[in-house]
Amino acid sequence: MMMEPWEIKTDDTRKVNSKKLFIIFCEDGAVEPAYFELFKKEDIQISAFGNTKQHHAQVDYATEYFRKNDLIEVDENGHEILKIDDGAQVWCVFDRDKEPNDQKDTAFNDSIATANSKGIRTAWSNDDFELWILLHFEDVDPENQDYANRVKYYERLTEILKNKFPEEASFQNPKFDYYFSMKSKTKFLRYTYQIMKGSVGNAIERAKLLEQYHSNPPKPTHLHCPCTKVHHLVIELLS
Repeated sequence: MMMEPWEIKTDDTRKVNSKKLFIIFCEDGAVEPAYFELFKKEDIQISAFGNTKQHHAQVDYATEYFRKNDLIEVDENGHEILKIDDGAQVWCVFDRDKEPNDQKDTAFNDSIATANSKGIRTAWSNDDFELWILLHFEDVDPENQDYANRVKYYERLTEILKNKFPEEASFQNPKFDYYFSMKSKTKFLRYTYQIMKGSVGNAIERAKLLEQYHSNPPKPTHLHCPCTKVHHLVIELLS
């Protein structure tokens, strides 16, 4: 169920001490919404919506939602821009999810630029969101091409979880696998999140290092891999 467009309507004045509002469109339908909703507190309202597609399709999904609720305006150059209060932020969270010869590099790059032009921020991951989760536990070498694909993230997270929950792993073996058994909301909250707690600072610093590595010299966004920008959203949620 989608939200009602209450607080996000633009107004000339903003109430002092009003809640900060985050509207987050997530590619994933379970782990990502569950994760971001954990940042809710008294002065932060978070509406995280899952299964909102990928790349351009997700940006279009978000744009259409705001368009239907009369929360889009057109600037003098004919560009659509969100009409939202200064205390609100809209984010798209999606992955590159590269497959061999999928020819989606341009779509990935353009979707980020399109979102930003509309006032939508992006917290993309290349190759996927599990890189952000993995950064809570260990460093990732940007020069190691094994980490350019999500298969490596799943492999490492499986080993980390098995080490942390040896009894459960033994009982469920061989099904105690991150990709096949840990990507539901229930399993994420019961297992993965329990060992992530308290390590977000480490994840942010590691994500910054990956970002810096890929920023000099400049190169197209799809070549920033392994890399994630989820820490930018998390920093905002924690501020």
